[in-house]
Amino acid sequence: MVTEVDMAEIRRHLCPAICPTNRVDAPDKTYLQAGQLPENKQEYGPYVPGLIKPPVKKVYPPGAPPEYLPQPTDTTSGDFLTMGPIGPWASGHIDWTPQAGSTGVRPIVDGYSITRYSTGQWRENNLKILSPKHIDKARETKVKIQGDLDNAFAIIDSANDNSNKMLTKRIKDLIDAEKAAKKAVEDITEEIEILDKDRATLKGACKILMLPEAISKECLDLRTQRLEPDLVRDDAEQELITEVSLVGEIRRIFMETLNKVEEQMKYNRAAKALMESDWSDKISTVKVDKKNLSMMRDSTLLLFHPGVDRWTENSCPLEYWLHFCEESIRNCEEVRKKSENLRQDLMTAIVKGGQDLRTQADRTDAALAHTVEVTEAMCRKLEETLVQTLKETADMETFIDHLKESLRKVDASFKNVMTRLNSRNYSRPNVENCRDEAQYALMKECKDLREARESLKTQLRDAEAARAALMKYRGDLEKDIASKRKSLLIDGDRCVRARQWFPKPEEFASG
Repeated sequence: MVTEVDMAEIRRHLCPAICPTNRVDAPDKTYLQAGQLPENKQEYGPYVPGLIKPPVKKVYPPGAPPEYLPQPTDTTSGDFLTMGPIGPWASGHIDWTPQAGSTGVRPIVDGYSITRYSTGQWRENNLKILSPKHIDKARETKVKIQGDLDNAFAIIDSANDNSNKMLTKRIKDLIDAEKAAKKAVEDITEEIEILDKDRATLKGACKILMLPEAISKECLDLRTQRLEPDLVRDDAEQELITEVSLVGEIRRIFMETLNKVEEQMKYNRAAKALMESDWSDKISTVKVDKKNLSMMRDSTLLLFHPGVDRWTENSCPLEYWLHFCEESIRNCEEVRKKSENLRQDLMTAIVKGGQDLRTQADRTDAALAHTVEVTEAMCRKLEETLVQTLKETADMETFIDHLKESLRKVDASFKNVMTRLNSRNYSRPNVENCRDEAQYALMKECKDLREARESLKTQLRDAEAARAALMKYRGDLEKDIASKRKSLLIDGDRCVRARQWFPKPEEFASG
């Protein structure tokens, strides 16, 4: 930075001062002696000979502590360190504060020194090291322990006796809880075995259920082979369809019950595993507490275990233990009761389902028997009608022959009268061809014969149509009889033989 003195010196050497026409005489220059600083100049100048001063001994106030301990003259702001003329760096003003570890605050460690602390900090550290607080604390602790030793042993003996009493009571409670858990495990195990047997029975019933379904569908397929006149949805057909639907409903109930059994089996096994785990824990705890009760102060297996006098993370209150024991047994019993009720529903479904299926089978058999009976009666009636139709057809054919013979006779008479008329009309000459009584008689006879001939032809056509209708009716009767006989073969023979293998209700219950 340029000072006012420097500016005056600069102005003095400007152009007007050095011009030859206006020359100003310069004052005489003076030079500093060795080790002397100019006035108003900082001491951070270059080295000059004689700058180094002899050492000066520091003087401390009277009654001050030794020099290695903190002195009254120590300041908290730190030492004022300046950059000497022979140092490569200028440290400036250094503050020995708690922030002295920050970058740029502590003095720079150069290649010649590792100085980091002030003398005041060095003295404070010495005072801290020489403090006898640990020795005083050890002596105080020794006196206190010596006074409390007898009381501690008395308290320890009393606590040991109380612990033994509590352990004895706890062992008794654990044994009672262990017996209850054992009984619950035995009950749920027995329930699992019984439910497993009933599940096998239900699976067997599901397999047996395939037989009535196959029989019912076989009967329906057979009845589709009936001829068209008998393809009716009669009572037997309706009962067979109901039977197939009933089998499907029973299978649905069986499968739903089986799924419930599988789900209940998971609950049973989970409850058993929980109770077995609880039972095993109680057995282990009884062994541990009995072992702890047998331990004495002079036992050989005593060791230090730091941290055991604190509650562990998995520890719980006694009330929770009692609640857990009761809740576990109650939950296990609830699962067992639910399983028992499910077994009752399972057996009810099997027994009632088998009975309903047998009842429906009886209804179907009765409907088939009734259909066979009605079909047989209809077949007999058709056969009787066929015989009567054949007889009527034969009579009609005889009658047609008689009509044809009569028509031939009428034709002969008609030809006779027409020949007579032709002869009289074209053979008599002139006025002899008159309309006499004979001519009127012949004309009337011709008219009557023509009407009789047309009537006989009409009757012949009607008779032949009646015969054709009888022949067609005969064919329909024969076709219907064949249809009825095929229906009787299907319903009365093939369906009956297939339904003989229909299972009984006892087979469903036995699995």
